[in-house]
Amino acid sequence: MSSTRLALASLGLTVLGIAVAVYMVYIHYQESALICGVGDCAKVQTSTYAEVAGIPIAWFGLIMYLALLGLWIGKRAIPAMTDLATVGTFGITLAGTLYVAYLTYLEIWVIEAICQWCVTFAIITTLLFLLSALQLWRLFIATSVPDEPS
Repeated sequence: MSSTRLALASLGLTVLGIAVAVYMVYIHYQESALICGVGDCAKVQTSTYAEVAGIPIAWFGLIMYLALLGLWIGKRAIPAMTDLATVGTFGITLAGTLYVAYLTYLEIWVIEAICQWCVTFAIITTLLFLLSALQLWRLFIATSVPDEPS
């Protein structure tokens, strides 16, 4: 996958993640707006695991995706920031992937219900992690090639 396609795929997934997160925040406060064709979203959304310290976890997901969007924009606006933004994106998506894996475990084994929106969120986060891992790998390959002697 070319660098341009990789960047566009990351942007597309990030924007999609923002949309899902905004919807999940909204339905936390307006449960009647919940549309769930698969699973028992209401059971998941109203479980004790849907909040951390009284804050809906959907807010944390939205903040994560907005941070990823900021890093994506920063990489293009400030080329000198590319390496740091690539590492930051990898770290954020790694943490996000680990957290959605934990939440998926809770859905299956503790809450005993699946939310299609949570699964969508987990898939988007995992795909972004894989793309960021590829970008980080390319960064390390590019910086590990020794300069040719002059």
